[in-house]
Amino acid sequence: MILLVLALTYLVGIAVGRWFWQISWIGCDFPGWLWIAPALSLPLWLWLDHLVRPHRPVDLRWPASAGFKPPRPQVRPWLVLLVAAAAVTGVLRYASHPIAPCLQDTDLAYYNAPADAANVDSVTLVGFIATYPTVTDARQRLEVDVSHMVDGTRLLPVRGRVQISTRSLPRYAYGQRVQISGLLVEPPVFDSFDYRAYLARKGVHSLLQRPRIEVLPGDGGSSLLRRIYILRGRGEVLLNRLLPEPYAALANGMLLGIESGIPEDLYEQFNLTGTSHTIVISGSNVAIVAGVLVAVMARLLGKRRALWPTLAGIAVYAFLVGGDAAVVRAALMGSLVVIASVINRQSTALVSLAFACWVMTLINPLTLWDVGFQLSASATAGLMIFSPGLIALCDRFWPGFGQGGHLTGEGGIKEAGGSLLRGLIQDGLLVTLAANFTTLPLVVYYFQRLSLISPLTNLLISPVQPFIMLGGGAGVIVGMLGIELLAQVLLWIPYVSLLWTVTMVQWTAALPGASLEISDYSSAAMVTTYLLLAIVWWRGWLQERLSHLRSIKWTGAWLPLVAGGGVFAGLSVAAFLVWRIVLTQPDGYLHVHFLDAGQGDGVFIQTPSGRQVLIDGGSDPQRLFAELGEVMPFWDRTLDLLVLTHPDLDHMGAQLTMPERFEIGQAIVSNVTLDDADGDQWRAGTAYAGIPIAVQGAGGWIDLGDGVALWTLWPPDESAVRLIGIDGDNKNERSLVQKLVYGEFSVLLTGDAGMPSEEAMLRAGEMLSAHVLKVGHHGSNSSTSPAWVRAVNPAVAVIQVGENRYGHPHEEVLDALAGRLVLRNDEHGRVHIRSDGVQMWIHVERRAATLSNWFETAAKPLTP
Repeated sequence: MILLVLALTYLVGIAVGRWFWQISWIGCDFPGWLWIAPALSLPLWLWLDHLVRPHRPVDLRWPASAGFKPPRPQVRPWLVLLVAAAAVTGVLRYASHPIAPCLQDTDLAYYNAPADAANVDSVTLVGFIATYPTVTDARQRLEVDVSHMVDGTRLLPVRGRVQISTRSLPRYAYGQRVQISGLLVEPPVFDSFDYRAYLARKGVHSLLQRPRIEVLPGDGGSSLLRRIYILRGRGEVLLNRLLPEPYAALANGMLLGIESGIPEDLYEQFNLTGTSHTIVISGSNVAIVAGVLVAVMARLLGKRRALWPTLAGIAVYAFLVGGDAAVVRAALMGSLVVIASVINRQSTALVSLAFACWVMTLINPLTLWDVGFQLSASATAGLMIFSPGLIALCDRFWPGFGQGGHLTGEGGIKEAGGSLLRGLIQDGLLVTLAANFTTLPLVVYYFQRLSLISPLTNLLISPVQPFIMLGGGAGVIVGMLGIELLAQVLLWIPYVSLLWTVTMVQWTAALPGASLEISDYSSAAMVTTYLLLAIVWWRGWLQERLSHLRSIKWTGAWLPLVAGGGVFAGLSVAAFLVWRIVLTQPDGYLHVHFLDAGQGDGVFIQTPSGRQVLIDGGSDPQRLFAELGEVMPFWDRTLDLLVLTHPDLDHMGAQLTMPERFEIGQAIVSNVTLDDADGDQWRAGTAYAGIPIAVQGAGGWIDLGDGVALWTLWPPDESAVRLIGIDGDNKNERSLVQKLVYGEFSVLLTGDAGMPSEEAMLRAGEMLSAHVLKVGHHGSNSSTSPAWVRAVNPAVAVIQVGENRYGHPHEEVLDALAGRLVLRNDEHGRVHIRSDGVQMWIHVERRAATLSNWFETAAKPLTP
């Protein structure tokens, strides 16, 4: 208990140190080493207290048990000094490492310009990439450990870390030495979020805007970390290639700690349902891994022998997810819980947890304000404190249930025995629920939201979480060994589990009153909540309330039904996969999906026999992959044809990483993509993947089979473009314009072609009429003239537009389309049109008010 009190006192001292710093009681004049003196005195006070305190037998029935009365406390002066030294250590440790650092001219942040400065001079820095690069919203985020600043011809030694946001390609790697140039500024502080403090906790005090990056020869950083991140990258590529989105992104978050690819709206639904802890690497995730490992190892090897394989498994898991600070912290806590459980010491586990927090905040005191650290620590504490009561509750209704799990319980790890199903429920479901007890106050405080549906959602999704981690981990390991076919089969296990998880999260998030916004849940309220939880634990309230159930006799006659239910569940999953494969087979219809790709174009076509074509794709690869995951068979990673209308980022950007995930048969472009420098990256990527490229122009066509043809109406050859007065450097006016024809049904796809191109096609007498028009240039008034609309005469017009600063679609375009069905991705989401060549049926992801006067989207066919 002394170590527990000392650790908690030290943590409180760090918090008090920050307060002292804010009111200027301590500051930069304090030597950075001063905290070492009281820290070194702690063993002395502990030894003196041990000498003078009376020695008597220790009653291990703690904190409360029947017939136990704690001894009367005695004054222990050396203990008072011991606690005071721990508090002073915490205060001085913060003074040595405050959020706002004490800068010198050798610190990189010393040269920061203000975040809102108007005129900032460019600087040039030299260092190495110090973290695993992540990609979000088509931007690559890097952190560079800087060693020198370039001053003319001199290299000035500096130290510090700077964060950079750059294009998604080329992809950089940990350890690469780089020279970077740009505008060095301090991180901003927003109204609702202190971004400067957030980065400071990570050791970053500078941002580099408008970066220019040059890779230098040689490597930096740790060779071990380089190997770790290489494996992590291979795992990421494997998951991205073998799983559809958004399940690949979720698997990356759960298995590899790479959360950047999870769609924002889906992440918000996890937050609404109080289940976001399942998609990030945290204490609760490691607790599930540890619980399942103990359950398996104890049955195979016995109670004591299970310890080392379990610890090794946790270490392998930490290695697999990248081995960063947050993962190491969670793995350490999980390991401590396992050790404490093996030696049957719940109190030892709590002390070990507090000691681990002490060590981590001793290394970096700002870790105390890291939300991930707080959630990880509180989840692990909840696991140790409340899981015995939950297991006792289930034991009343299911005799012998307590023998089913191995991680928790008053007796620590139990003897092997009981069904695997009991173990999975206990170590998967109850462990997660116990962790939720102690994380909920933090979630409400930081995110100002109370999820009323959280218990139900967690109850529904918790049982499948172990399958995600075990099946996904096995699939990644097998895939890294080169057995990709077996890896695909193994990854179907997490796919089904993730599909269930997402379905339950989306369903419960949509229920009325699923979440309440709480704007006045203060820090005092949070502390009060934790005090109440502490009282509940201290008094053993849960066990006492359940004690009356001990006299009830429960029959075990129904237990065989549970085993039968497990078999039934396994067969149901297999049947589900078979039927899902069957139902995603070609159905004899032509399907045209106008993808919700944001402010960009993306059209996916599936022919009646299943050939697949992608035209453009928007700027954000992750968003495109999520859309393709909704419209393609979950097992299919092939495209017969990849079409790029022109090399603008809002059409081309998402295609840049397509070869990493999909096997592509052929690529189709116009001359502008081959000639323009903006297409360099696209051309390099397709050439590296060995994808053949064909050039299409006016008069060309592609036979897609089943009577489906893709005709190219524009552009003509370069001499004709110049002859009609169109600027040869204008990429929009050299965009591919194509017409998809199937029987009597047709769709006109215009890319970003503007009015000059439209007028040229009208003069040439092209066959422009079509039932569906993809409106040019996202509804800009530079295209879609009234004459063009009259010539095409579409029944349906689709505008591929997202949130933008350009005012798209413009009123002039909407006026020209008046009287026709206008569907917009920003209002209706993904638009799906299918046809049998005679009729067409229209489905939209989100029904808007504008559709109410037209038709019931799924029930009423439109005749062309």
